[in-house]
Parts: sequence; C-alpha cells; structure tokens
Amino acid sequence: MKKGCGKLLSPTINKLLLGIDLGTSGVKVGIYKPEGALIGIGRSSPYTLSSPKPGWVESDPELWWQGIVEAIHVALCEAGVKGDAIGGIGLSVFYPSVVLIDSQGKSMYPAIPYCDQRSIRQVKEILSLISRDEYQKIVGNVLVPGTCAVTSMMWLRDEEPDIYKKAEVLGFGNTYITGRLTGSYYTDSTMASLTGLADINNLFQWSENLCQKLSIDKSRLPGISGPSEVIGGVSKAASDETGIKEGTPVVCGCGDAVASAFGAGALEEGTLVYIAGSTDCVTMPLARPTNDRRWINSGFVRKEFWLGIGTMTSSGASIDWFSREFFDDQGTESIERMTDFAASSKPGANGILYLPYLQGERTPVWDPLARGVFIGLSSTTTRKELARAVFEGTALGLRDVIMSLEEIRGRPVREIRAVGGGTQNDLWNQIKADVLQKPLDVLDFQETGSLGAALLAGIGTNIYSSPQEASSVARKMTKTNRVEPNSALKEVYDELFSIYRKIYPQTREILHSLAGG
Repeated sequence: MKKGCGKLLSPTINKLLLGIDLGTSGVKVGIYKPEGALIGIGRSSPYTLSSPKPGWVESDPELWWQGIVEAIHVALCEAGVKGDAIGGIGLSVFYPSVVLIDSQGKSMYPAIPYCDQRSIRQVKEILSLISRDEYQKIVGNVLVPGTCAVTSMMWLRDEEPDIYKKAEVLGFGNTYITGRLTGSYYTDSTMASLTGLADINNLFQWSENLCQKLSIDKSRLPGISGPSEVIGGVSKAASDETGIKEGTPVVCGCGDAVASAFGAGALEEGTLVYIAGSTDCVTMPLARPTNDRRWINSGFVRKEFWLGIGTMTSSGASIDWFSREFFDDQGTESIERMTDFAASSKPGANGILYLPYLQGERTPVWDPLARGVFIGLSSTTTRKELARAVFEGTALGLRDVIMSLEEIRGRPVREIRAVGGGTQNDLWNQIKADVLQKPLDVLDFQETGSLGAALLAGIGTNIYSSPQEASSVARKMTKTNRVEPNSALKEVYDELFSIYRKIYPQTREILHSLAGG
C-alpha cells in the first residue's frame, strides 16, 4: 500500500469489485461495492498515442501496464482498503488493437490501434483473395485498415517479419492485460468480432478458413472467452506489483464501447448510448447484426445479442484541434474561449459549414482518405462563426450516424443516454440536442467504463446472477440530466443537415487527391 493512504477500512470479505478502464490516453480504475457505489477511483499519469509517420498510430503497452499498476494503488488508497478486499477484476479496453507478445508476456512492438491507417496495402491483399461483399458477409463488418484488426496483423507479418515470427502470441489489448495479470492469454468475443478473423455466426472460435486464406497462424492466437468469464487468478508477479491478493479472479473483459454501454445501463434493444470523446461512439444493443456496412457489429455482454456501433473519428478531436490552433491558450482554457466565441454566433454560423473528417471517417462513409472541410467562408467570416461551425459540424455528424441507424432499424431512436468528456460542455450538449431535435439524457455518473468492467467481474464471480441483475445496478447508478431541443431551430438545422449530407459525396474525389489517394 502506498505511503500516505491513512487508516484502512475493514475488508468487505472479498466482495468489492475492481474495474480497469484502459483508454487511449490513460487508465482509470474504479473500486465498487456490489450495489454499485464507487468507493475509490485511481487515474494513471497520462500517456499519448504516437504518430511516427503519416497515417501511423501507435501506443506503448508497457505504459498501459504501468498505468494500471499506478491507478490500482491510487484506487485502493482512496477506497481505504487492502488488495485482499477485492473479489474480482474486470477489464474495459479500447479496441481493436494488435499486440505482439513474447514468451515473457512483454510486448515486442508498439500496439497498433483501430485508428492506424498503415495497412491499406493489406486491405487490397485481402480483397484479392475474398470479395468485399463476401468478406463482410462472413465477419459482419466492413473491411478497413486498423478497425479490422487483421490488416494490422498482416502488416506486422509483412513489414516486421523477424519480430512477428518470434512472437509467442498474436494478441490484442485485453490479451496483453490478462497476460500481465494472470499469465493466461485470452481475448473476448467483442474483440474477436472486430479482428476480421472470426465468423459473425460464431464469435468464440477463430475461423479456420479465414486464418488459412490470410496466412495467420491460428495456433498463436489467444483463446476466446466471454466478457464475464473468469480466465484465471492474479499471479504472484502481478500481486507483488499491484497489491491485489494472489488468486483474485480476473474476467476477460471486453471492448470499451461494450463496457461503457453496459455501465450506462444499456442491455435491451432501443437504448442508445452516446459516448462523447475525442472519437465519438454511438452504441445500441441489437437482437441481430445490422447487416449494413455503415455500422460495426460487435459481440455483447449478452451472448445472444450484438452491440451496434457507429463511430465518428474526429468529433472531440475537432474541438481540440480548433481550440489549440485558433486560440493562444492551452488545454481547457482554449476550449472555454472557443465555447464563448461559438456562443456569440447565431445558430447556423452565418452559413459556415464544417465537415469533421480530420482523420478520415468511419460511420457512415468508411473512408480513410476523407478530410475536413470548411464551406461558406467569406471576407466577413470571424473566429466566432468558425468556432460555432465546428461545434455544429460535429453535431451534424452525430445526426448522420444516428439517422443511419434509424434507416437500418426502420424506426426512430427514442432514448439517448450520453456520457463522456464531451458531455461536460453545456453549449455543445444544447447544440447536439437542437441539431438532433431529440432530448439528450446526460449521465451525471461518468465512470461507465470502469463500472461496466466491474459489473462483468461481478457476473463472473456470481455476485450477480445475470447480466440483467448487473444492468439494474448500472441503471441505479446512472441518473440523467435531460437537455431538451429548441423546436424553433428545427427548420434551421434540417436545412443545414440536408446540405451537410451533400458535402462529402460532392468533394470525395478532390479530398482523395489532396490526401494522396
């Protein structure tokens, strides 16, 4: 236990649940009572994704582990408990990402996450072996670099053959973390669904056919588990580092979108969870896959369900970029100034529109070569219109994502539960509600990722009898504050959205030329 933690409480007979939330810029660890109360939270020192070459994105798994160890100690300290009070550990991991693991459980190369674009050539190789339509029918998802993790794995095979051949495990984010915690190497059905190596109809087995065609050694892939299944106990080495008692059960965990949706109280079809971050993620439990290339189909906490996922690559990233480049202040101060400027512009930003495709775009266009656009500039345009246009452009992008789901399902979305750092901006919340012309229920509890991970641990250790019982705990924990849309702005934003949807199709070839495509 770290020095300065103060008086310790009595352990709760190994009934506390620990949820690890591994993000792209840091780790959060929450310690929860079975009824859902958060009694301790730890945050790691921040780390960042790196971009050593254009289109490349990498992350250091060793920093993940250091962050987990640091955050666990802080959480135990804040909770006032020792490690033997923890009855189960669950994981929420940003996904997909590819990690090559050696015989000692260490990463051999930087992790390649979902947003990396280096494997465009490998996409072409796959399409020379399997038609796009056939491949999508098998795996249930669109074939794009990075987000379909096998393309990154193939890149490592082709471009780093010496390292690739020596790897003991061809793994993923939770493979690496479960290995460091338990010595056993697993991934889960939610991660498997985004690898491009599993059949959508059987997410618990690697496809022999796909592995053979794509020259991936199936014997080196990790085992596939359910998100709430116990895959081992904390090893002595991990116990020595974390302070958690040796043998404490660890469940496999799942992708962060699944954990956050579950932690936000979504278990049934019809509840949409919107996670507002650097990348926006819109999720909904579904009774069957969408069979539509615009949406990702992920495994879910309930084995008989899927989680539909729509993603915008650069929503919060657009706000960060504009505030950083157009204002002199740093961090939150620049965003506050940007917000003040945007608030002084009238809705519609005097005819300025912004397409938020700074790093390509996923839902609904799935185009890695798409780029951001401002349209409608004139000699009278000021920073306040540009700032407003960025907020509105990201909201219009969100409407595009949600409308595509409504088109797929054939009925409107009724409930939108919103969580994430982007929901802390009141002006942005109001703009989103106005653009959507739907109420936005903003959760007052933000740690849905670690809560979802902890609830999975509770299911795996039989504290909860079912996902339904665990979900009821999440619902009690996540109260909402409703943001109502201004109906007087419906016509303004309906017209803007109609124009917004035309921008990408009419500029696609030009944007591709500028991006070198």
